[in-house]
Amino acid sequence: MTRCIWRGLLHATVVLLLSGCVGPQIAHPQLSVLDKGLSKAEAVSRLGLPPLSTHAASVTSRTFDFHRYRLNNGMFAELYLLAYEREKLIFWGYISEFRRQPDTGLNLALDMVLHEIIAVGQ
Repeated sequence: MTRCIWRGLLHATVVLLLSGCVGPQIAHPQLSVLDKGLSKAEAVSRLGLPPLSTHAASVTSRTFDFHRYRLNNGMFAELYLLAYEREKLIFWGYISEFRRQPDTGLNLALDMVLHEIIAVGQ
């Protein structure tokens, strides 16, 4: 019996240590609190977590800010981005979701900072 308890405690400790290495994460239910037009501060407040990093890019006369998060999908954490223009939230999602939306300026800006976003995340 004591052996099972120690095994359980060891397992729980390993899981906690490994999950701590992943860093802060948001979860799918938190995404429901996001709305287009939120300020950066409002989005951070609603998510309850600041971004892991921020990245800016300008395309023609438009400037975009990208906030990098990790989204726990139930199995592991994936790169997840929030995009702002003129200090307002305009789009959020996985990179593949950004690629499917029609705003070419936003996609060009993401292309400009994607290598930096990925490098910071490693």
